[in-house]
Amino acid sequence: MSTQTVGELLGRCLLAAGAGRVFGSAESGIRRIPGLRHVVVSEPALAVLLADAAGRLGTGPGVALLPGGRLHLGSQPGEPAEHLVLDDPSLIPSVIAGWSLGRVHASVDLDLSLDLDAPAPALEPLRFDETSGEILTLSPTLAGLHSMVLAGPGVLRAGQVEALRSFAAQAAVGVVNTWGAKGVFAWDSPFHLGTAGLQARDFELAGLAHAELLIVVGVDPLEAPRDRWGSGGQVLEVEPWQLAALAWRWERPERVPERPALYTRLAAALAPLYDAGGLPLNPARAAAGLASARPPGGLVVADPGPAGLWVARAFPTTEPGSVVVPAAFVRGFAAAAAVLAGLDGRPAVAVVTEPPDGATLELLSLADHWGVPLTLEVWGAEVEGAAVPSAAAHAERLAQALDEPGVKVLLVPVDFAHTRTLVEVAGEVVAWTV
Repeated sequence: MSTQTVGELLGRCLLAAGAGRVFGSAESGIRRIPGLRHVVVSEPALAVLLADAAGRLGTGPGVALLPGGRLHLGSQPGEPAEHLVLDDPSLIPSVIAGWSLGRVHASVDLDLSLDLDAPAPALEPLRFDETSGEILTLSPTLAGLHSMVLAGPGVLRAGQVEALRSFAAQAAVGVVNTWGAKGVFAWDSPFHLGTAGLQARDFELAGLAHAELLIVVGVDPLEAPRDRWGSGGQVLEVEPWQLAALAWRWERPERVPERPALYTRLAAALAPLYDAGGLPLNPARAAAGLASARPPGGLVVADPGPAGLWVARAFPTTEPGSVVVPAAFVRGFAAAAAVLAGLDGRPAVAVVTEPPDGATLELLSLADHWGVPLTLEVWGAEVEGAAVPSAAAHAERLAQALDEPGVKVLLVPVDFAHTRTLVEVAGEVVAWTV
C-alpha cells in the first residue's frame, strides 16, 4: 500500500523532470506541491512569465500554479499552452515525463482534477529513457562527403554540448547554430560556422544548400523553419543523445572545415564596429562590452527586437547557456530571466530598449523586495541621464554593477541605425516573425 499522497507523487515527478521551483499567484488557491520551492507572486500572468523563463533557461519545465486548479509547465515564452485534463493519479508519471511531447520547447496547462491529499497509487516517477532505442551510427564511407551540422537549443536542453563538440572534431564537420544554441562552440572555434536564423540570407550564406549531408539536431522551428534551411542534399535529423555515437568508427581526418560567407562576411562587417569608440555606442561595441563584463557563469539575456538582434548576432560567445534571446516576443522576459538567475546566485544582466514599465517594472520591484541583485541595461539612441560617459567605460560600469547588491538600471546610449550594416550582409531581419 502506498504511503505517499497524490501531491507528493506529483512533486517527485516534477523533480524528476527537472523542475525545482514553482511560481504561484496569491489568488491561485492551490496548496503547495511537496518537494518544490514555492515562490508567491502577485498575479497569474507574472507566475507564467517567470515559469516560462525558468523553463527556457533550464533543462526541465518551469512550473506555475494557476487559479482553477491548473498546473502550467512551460519553456517557450509566449507559446500558447495546450490544455490537458489530469484526473487519474496513475497517469501522473507519464504525463509529467512526456510534458513536452518530444519538442525542444513547449507549453502545457494541466487541469488537476485530483485530490492532492488522497493516497497515491504505488508508482514511481518516470523518465523517458531515450537512449534505450537504437543507437544511430554513420558509416565511415560517409566521411568523404561534404557534411555540415545545423544545431539548435535542444542540444543544450539535453545536456549534449560535449557530444556535439566531439562529433564535430571526430568527423571534421562544421556546425551552424541557431541563436538559441549560441555558445555550443566558442566564437573562434574552427568548428563554429556562424549563428543563423536571424536574417533572411543566413542559411544561404551558411552554405547549407550545398551540403551533401546535413545533420540537423535540436532545432526549434521558431528559430529555423524548415522552408528556410532546406538542403539540396541528404538531410538526417537526429536526437541530441545520438550525437556521441554518430562517428565513433570514423578515423579522425586531419582537416578543419572551411568557414562560409555567413561567418567571414559578418566578421568583416563587425570588426570595425567592435573597435569604434564614441557615443552613442554602436550595438556591436555595446554587445562586446556585455561580453567583457560578464563574469564566468554569468548570464546575458535580451528581449527580442533591436537589442536582442545585436546580442544574438554580435555577442562573442565563449560559454554555452551564457546568452539567451527567446524565439518569441514576451514583454518582461529579460527581466524575469535575470531575476531567476539572481535567485540562483548567478550574475545576470537584462537588456531592453524601453524604460521599465508594466511587467518589467513589477519584476524590478519584486527583485528589490526579495533582495535579489538585478542589473538592467536600457539601450537607446537618446537616453537621458545615461550612466555611460564613454564607450570604454561601458564594460567597466557594467562589471561594477554586476558586483553590487540591489537593483541597478543603466541607461546606455546605443545607435541602432547600424542595423543597416547587418542587413547589407545577410538581408532583412526575419527572427520573431514566424
